[in-house]
Amino acid sequence: MSEHSRGAGYPLAYECFRFDSEELPQLFPVKPESHYFSEVIMVRSGVCRVTRGSLVCTLHPGELIYISPLIRHAIDSADGKPVVYDAVKFSITRLQELPAYLAYLRSLSIDTAKVHLPIYMTVEDVNTYHMGDIIRECLYEAGQNDFMSDLHIRALIYLLVSGLARFWTDKRKSFADQLSRPHDPIMDIPSYIEQHIAEPLRVEDLAERCSLSYPWFAKRFHEFFGMSCKQCIERLRVEAVEHYLAYSDLYLADISSRTGYTDCSHMVKDFRRMTGMTPGQYRSLMKSQGRAAISAFSEQTSPIHPSKY
Repeated sequence: MSEHSRGAGYPLAYECFRFDSEELPQLFPVKPESHYFSEVIMVRSGVCRVTRGSLVCTLHPGELIYISPLIRHAIDSADGKPVVYDAVKFSITRLQELPAYLAYLRSLSIDTAKVHLPIYMTVEDVNTYHMGDIIRECLYEAGQNDFMSDLHIRALIYLLVSGLARFWTDKRKSFADQLSRPHDPIMDIPSYIEQHIAEPLRVEDLAERCSLSYPWFAKRFHEFFGMSCKQCIERLRVEAVEHYLAYSDLYLADISSRTGYTDCSHMVKDFRRMTGMTPGQYRSLMKSQGRAAISAFSEQTSPIHPSKY
């Protein structure tokens, strides 16, 4: 990868990089995974195949795909030849400067399939909404890595998000009707977990936030996200641990306290169960690769509910 940048602070707000399958063959093809980031991928060379749930998209140079948070996906070459693509990952929750009304956009970004929002952009679409220029500028700023780059990249991601929203608006005239629907508070639970990951989190308390009984909340959460609320908490805790291991030199005891574990041994046990390696092994792997690896535990988690595809 020639350019790579990570959002300041932990957990991360964004990550942008250029991926070359010839430079990092150990990370390609990308095995099925899901994460809480939104991800935009734009192909630079080669023919890339992206499997998103049950949908398979073939992308040529200049074409783009949007991958919603929590949606299981995989990436490989469509013709067996090398591919190069630019990727921008971002968490709307962690980009707290975004206006409050974009909570609705966050909800829709999680559930693009349910409301039939398009996720694929042709070269013409990319040019119309200036997505290629924005992504190129993101990677350029990633290469600068000066004290203003973080602010500039965040501003560019806001442009990326607004470009997606305008694309969706133009392609789906009933988008405004989707925004006028009563907001379902259960949509905000994953982001609430993410924001309060260092605190004790009880499913009963989260159900109360939604004014639902525990059994009804548990049933609806699993139907919507394809996993139990407890599994979601565990996944987001381990994801936060991954970020600290990859991007900080904190001791394991400090990481465990910042990610809501009662003790370090509990964190190590959960991390090993979900990733197949110890925190020390993971940190060594990250240092050897110079970047965050594809989430290793995603293959072992429950797939997203079919209604999300």
